[in-house]
Amino acid sequence: MTNQLKVLVLSSWYPTRVNATLGNFNEKFSEAIALYNQVEVIHVAADSNMREKIEYVLSENNTIKTHQYYFRKKEKENYIDKIIKAFRFFNIYRVAVSNFIKKEGKPNVVHLNILFPVGIIALFIRFRYGIPYVITENWTGYLPATRAKQNIFSLWISRRIALNASALLPVTLDLKKAMLHLGFYNNYFIVPNVTDIQHFNIEQTQNPRDKKIILHVSSLLDAHKNISGILNVVKQLSEIRSDFELHIVGDGDASSHIQKAKELNLLNNYVFFFGTMSTKEIAEKMKNADFFILFSNYENLPCVIVEAFASGLPVVSSTAGGIAEHLTPDKGLLMEPRDEKGLLALCNKMLDTFQTYDKIKLHQYALDNFSYESVGKKFTEIYNLILLKK
Repeated sequence: MTNQLKVLVLSSWYPTRVNATLGNFNEKFSEAIALYNQVEVIHVAADSNMREKIEYVLSENNTIKTHQYYFRKKEKENYIDKIIKAFRFFNIYRVAVSNFIKKEGKPNVVHLNILFPVGIIALFIRFRYGIPYVITENWTGYLPATRAKQNIFSLWISRRIALNASALLPVTLDLKKAMLHLGFYNNYFIVPNVTDIQHFNIEQTQNPRDKKIILHVSSLLDAHKNISGILNVVKQLSEIRSDFELHIVGDGDASSHIQKAKELNLLNNYVFFFGTMSTKEIAEKMKNADFFILFSNYENLPCVIVEAFASGLPVVSSTAGGIAEHLTPDKGLLMEPRDEKGLLALCNKMLDTFQTYDKIKLHQYALDNFSYESVGKKFTEIYNLILLKK
């Protein structure tokens, strides 16, 4: 593609050797942007296992060049250690950005994922080099249900970062409202999470089976995903009918949920647990499921719902966060968070009606709204719009 923009991506969360899954959705955003632009990523992370003070790791694929900087930190930190770590963190970013611009020239735009704390560097770039930045946000800490306590300084600087951005790009309208409530004023564009749709497809011919399969995929954090509530409902559902199984896939600690399933006499009877799965393995599970379930207490827009759509699965979910913005009646059923009676009624209904949903339309909706191509185009349109106004 000609006339590509040069985009520098910064992220408060991004996959590293320290944590390979942290902010992996931000890496996906970078890949979407790179379909239409030249993309380079700079990321700094602390590593308590290092011997050297600083280590630079360059990685390249066909579309993205990633500059990772690791610095040594103490495994156990006191208050002074944390201050020193913060100073080193931002100073390494400052030097890395300065060296990058000297070598590669100025990018057209900086794309920041997760406003705080790396937004401080985006703000520095804005005033030092005159380069505009946009912010993609999907932190649930801004939502009323989970509102994280920010100290006066971090809230003040977060508002400055938001105010000086060329655009704020929350993944849902619900998150936009939460950010406005906190005083994050600016131009807003809603750009949803991106999903690698190519892995998720419709199972055209499904072998007949005795049990209908309900699928849940999550981190298994109970305060967030309410796994215990799901198990309570499955117990009640098992007293009504016996033609189903619940398959739970998660990369979190399942021990307490397994124990609860045992106590409810559900384990390996109505409920089956699976450990961490790759994207391709999850896609295969979705192909062989009948519908997807999510009972979260709070959310923005979970990628697993998009993956379910892409797999042609209708969804039963709580209305948490921005889920209801996409989960319309032609795609599934909704109840309020923590409404176990509502979840029971809807699961019972979905077990009899999942076949009435149009799998092709579900897949097409995911493709039109959440694919790399769709999201990458939206970002590029926003870049060009803000550069015209510059």
